[in-house]
Amino acid sequence: MTTLHGREARERIWSLIKDIKVSMLATYTAAGVLHARPMQQQKIETNRAFEGVLWFFTGADTGKVDEIEANPAALLTYADTDGHNYVSLNGTITISRDRAKIDELWSDVDKAWFPKGKDDPNLILLRFEAADAEFWDSPGAIATGVSYIKALLTGEQATPGDTGHADLDIPNFEGRETVNSDRIDQRKDGKIEPETVLVSTGPRDPLG
Repeated sequence: MTTLHGREARERIWSLIKDIKVSMLATYTAAGVLHARPMQQQKIETNRAFEGVLWFFTGADTGKVDEIEANPAALLTYADTDGHNYVSLNGTITISRDRAKIDELWSDVDKAWFPKGKDDPNLILLRFEAADAEFWDSPGAIATGVSYIKALLTGEQATPGDTGHADLDIPNFEGRETVNSDRIDQRKDGKIEPETVLVSTGPRDPLG
């Protein structure tokens, strides 16, 4: 298992997620249950260094906004099934109504979800700031297939790629302490058993 830190970690994670258009964003409901939905990541300039911040458009009237305001702890997961690469990001998410940032990130494609355009008062931004990540990095579909065939023929365990932990070392990040304390409090209250993880996924929210 590989462990990465700082800029090396951020570069590795960005190389795995930059071309994946849709991720799954999980936030906590009032009952302490994880609620996940697909989100389309807004494009950022690829010539900039990745500093752990990702942006998403959504509607101010969607349920996730209440969840985020009550508890900013969040999880983002990415899956590249063609390349056999997978990433999960732990962090915090906040709501932004920064019109300059909306102008910067807006594209005509977004009109499919917001037909009134970028001046729609219901249009807001979600700013996800990652703290750390787990990744599963494959050398590619062919190499992965060869690894599986070799395992079947030899009886050995397949080793299709690299797995690891990435500490992104984001300055002044305070999200992890909040996440841990919330989860511990909920477990003490009996809402969630220590060894149980509950995931609730509803129908796709057209606004993310």
